[in-house]
Amino acid sequence: MVYRDMLQDIKQSDGLKELLFFIFASPSKVYKHKANKNLRQSKAAVPLGKRLLRSILIILAMLLLLSQSTFAQKQVEPENLPTPKGSNLLFFLQRDPDANTVVYELNYNSDGTLYRNNPIKGSWIRYEEAQMFKELTSIEKKFAYGIKSRPIGEDEYEIRLVAYKKMPMYLRKSETDQKYHIYIKDEGKNLLLKRVFVRVNGGSFWFPKIQYIDLITTNCATGIEILKRIRT
Repeated sequence: MVYRDMLQDIKQSDGLKELLFFIFASPSKVYKHKANKNLRQSKAAVPLGKRLLRSILIILAMLLLLSQSTFAQKQVEPENLPTPKGSNLLFFLQRDPDANTVVYELNYNSDGTLYRNNPIKGSWIRYEEAQMFKELTSIEKKFAYGIKSRPIGEDEYEIRLVAYKKMPMYLRKSETDQKYHIYIKDEGKNLLLKRVFVRVNGGSFWFPKIQYIDLITTNCATGIEILKRIRT
């Protein structure tokens, strides 16, 4: 019923701006907008070019609505998602409703030393596309899955996800195996970060509503796995 009314509004919209308003605005705002709209506008024949443009916009709107219903209905549990492997893998990020995974790996120079200005690189594993590896786009790096890093000592870096800058992470060598790992600090304890899972609950493909972020970690002292949940 809601989608049917929305499609009717879209068909009667005057241009792209109003069309997007009908898709993303709250029902109360849509009602006020329609109440204030002049219902006595001329019903003269619409030029062919404008009719074609409106048809294209309606198709795009239907695709947006389809993506909204997909996000609202489909959820997966992190234990049912694949676990990537790799010698340089630090941690990985997954989100419902698909299995595609962002992996974060050590970024080495050609001489085998760690690239100091950018010690971690991120890329996609497209499990739904024959496990194809794909570099993050510049937009994804800047707004969604990129990281910021800065050196804070010898062989140690502060790392922050651009999508959640509140939480500092630390890249440094372990005293046990002398290899680089990613850590977070919680109540004075060093936790080894292994996996990030983002729970999406509704919204659209372009504007998902994030319900919470799970950090799957391991206590360095005891080896016990710990789940740390961040509500957004």
